[in-house]
Amino acid sequence: MRNYILLTLALVAFSSCNGQTNRIAETKQNISNSKNGKNLNETANGIIYFSVDNGNSWKNASSGLPQKMSIGLGGVAVSERLLGIATKEHGVYTYNFNDSIWVGIPTDKQILAGNIGALSFYQGAIYVGTQHKGVFYSNDNGKTWTTQNSGLNNLTIRRFFEFENKLYICTNDGFYSLNEKSNTWKLEYGHLSLQVNGVTVLKGSFYIATSKGVYKNDNDDWKNILPTHSVHNISSAGEQLYAMTYNELLVSSNDGITWQSAQDGLPKDLYTFNVLSQNNVAFAGQWDGVYSKTNFDSAWKQSGNGLPTNFAATNLTSYNGILVITTSERKLKAGMTMEK
Repeated sequence: MRNYILLTLALVAFSSCNGQTNRIAETKQNISNSKNGKNLNETANGIIYFSVDNGNSWKNASSGLPQKMSIGLGGVAVSERLLGIATKEHGVYTYNFNDSIWVGIPTDKQILAGNIGALSFYQGAIYVGTQHKGVFYSNDNGKTWTTQNSGLNNLTIRRFFEFENKLYICTNDGFYSLNEKSNTWKLEYGHLSLQVNGVTVLKGSFYIATSKGVYKNDNDDWKNILPTHSVHNISSAGEQLYAMTYNELLVSSNDGITWQSAQDGLPKDLYTFNVLSQNNVAFAGQWDGVYSKTNFDSAWKQSGNGLPTNFAATNLTSYNGILVITTSERKLKAGMTMEK
C-alpha cells in the first residue's frame, strides 16, 4: 500500500512539472511561431506584431485588445519589466508574456477625454501624455491618476523621453524636463511656435526634431543644425543620426554637421515614422511595413515577413531583444461588429 501511494504521488508530481514545462514552451511558441487558430485568423487585422529573430519574421501579438482601437505616435513604452501601449479609445494596456495577452490598466476618463497619445514608464509610475490636458501619472497601476502640468506652457504632449534617470517631454512649444523635487516641468528649450516632435541623444548631446528643424544642445547652447526642414522625429543608431522629414529620410555621420539622403530602397516621397538599431541592424518603420539594413548595405530592404500588406509601422521599439511594432488603427473585419 505504501509503495502504491508513493508511486501515485510521484506520478502527480511528474504530471505537474510536465504541465508547467509545457506551458512555458507554449508561451515562447505563442510569440515566436503561433499555431493557434485564433491568432492565424487575426493575422490580417493585427495592430501589434513581435519579432524574436531580429526582424526576419513577424507574428501577430494583438490578443486581448479590442477589435476597434487606435494607437498614437509615441503610444508604446518599455521598462525593464513592462511593455505597454496607450490606446485612444480604451486607455493603457500592458503585455502579459506568460499568457501572451494584453491586459487593460484602469485609465481615468479625463485622460481619454484629453485624447491620450504618449506613454512612459518612469520610476515605477505610469505616465501618459494627452493632446488637450497635459500629463497624468499613476503610482498604483491605474487605480488613481494625478495631473502633472506645473511649469508647462502648452498641454499638447507629443512624446516622452528618459535619459540618465530623468524624464523629458516634447510639447507644442518646447522641450521640458521633470524636476521631481518641485514636481514641476522645466523648459529646456522652446518658444510659442516651436513644435517639438521627437528627441534623441548622441555622444551626450540632445537633438530635438521640431517643426523648424533639428536643434542640438552643446553646453546649454541650442543651435539649429537642419534649419531647412520640418522634422517629425529623430533617432540615433550607432554613430549615425537619422532625421525624419516629411518627404525624405536624412542621415548624418558627423553629429549633424552635414546630412545626406538615406531614402534609397524606401518608398518614394513617403516619410519614415521611426528608426531603431538592434544587433548591428537598423530598422525603419514605413507606411508599408518595416525596412532594414546593415552597415554593409547601401539600400534599405523590406523586412516584413508575416506582416499584413500596407501595414503602417507608426511605432517601433525593442523590449528585451524583441522588436515591437504597432500600426495606428485596428479595424473590424468585414461583417464583424463590436458585439460579435
